[in-house]
Amino acid sequence: MNRGLARFIGDMFDLFADHALFFGIVGSLCFLFGPSLLVFLERKERLPRAVVWLFTFVLTPAIFLFLIFMAIPQSYCNDPLPHDAFRVFYPLFLPLIPLYVHYFRAEHLNHPFQFGFILVGLSAGVFALTIGYEILHLAYQSVQGHGIVYSGARAWECAYVNHASMSSARDTRDTALNLFLVIQVIVLVAVRIRKRRQRLNSEDESSEPDIGA
Repeated sequence: MNRGLARFIGDMFDLFADHALFFGIVGSLCFLFGPSLLVFLERKERLPRAVVWLFTFVLTPAIFLFLIFMAIPQSYCNDPLPHDAFRVFYPLFLPLIPLYVHYFRAEHLNHPFQFGFILVGLSAGVFALTIGYEILHLAYQSVQGHGIVYSGARAWECAYVNHASMSSARDTRDTALNLFLVIQVIVLVAVRIRKRRQRLNSEDESSEPDIGA
């Protein structure tokens, strides 16, 4: 990873850690209600362009980093997160449903690129918190032969892992995340191309009687 990018990400994590409560409240509100608000304003044709660009290139990366920050255990005793910890994040997919439905069903979108970027970014964060952890645990178990041990009896026994097996499991998780991103981008682009062709065909069909007249 580029050193400048790594330093920037580290600085962002430090910023979130120093103001965790404030960013937690703002990030939670934007994540829970932001996608639905965008859909509502888009359908009412009252969505300002500045709001879309702000949500796309400022709030979405910030929320993504916030979601990843949530996945980092505060104690190495829970590194990686156990099942009862990360499975509570599955409902985070729900706030994205209105934007997904609007993206797939709308005949015309004023901001297809921005909405696609928002969906990909936020979905990737939730995926890493949920399905990504499922894959991590399953991959570790398949390589090691047993699951991660969380004893807690002693500090150094909180989460005993074989580092070679864990490295392999993390690679599997990262591969799954990258595959998820690629498939999602392809599907979103294909949907909008199909909608555009359908709209053009309907416009051509409606204009044929006028040409014949």
